[in-house]
Amino acid sequence: MIGVSVSIIVTAVLILAIGLTVVINARDLIRLLIGLELMFNSVFLTAAMLYVYQPYLAFVIITISVITSAAEFIALITAILAIDRVRRSIETRGVLAGGDRP
Repeated sequence: MIGVSVSIIVTAVLILAIGLTVVINARDLIRLLIGLELMFNSVFLTAAMLYVYQPYLAFVIITISVITSAAEFIALITAILAIDRVRRSIETRGVLAGGDRP
């Protein structure tokens, strides 16, 4: 049982590291979105491990996480579409903090 838990945690950390690397090196918003989703999925994988110890708590945590992730995904897709309509590009080089234009 402990070996399975450790392997799940190691896998989640690897997925988190891959997602973080993708986010840091993203040159467009689609890659940024994919990296963020990888990071969220690593959190889901870690929370799923709770089913072994406390199934009800794990169910609540995963349900809240899935709803939050879906809302975040919809907000990011909406933002990507809005940026694409205004700038005709989804590259991150032209987007500054707070949405200021260069």
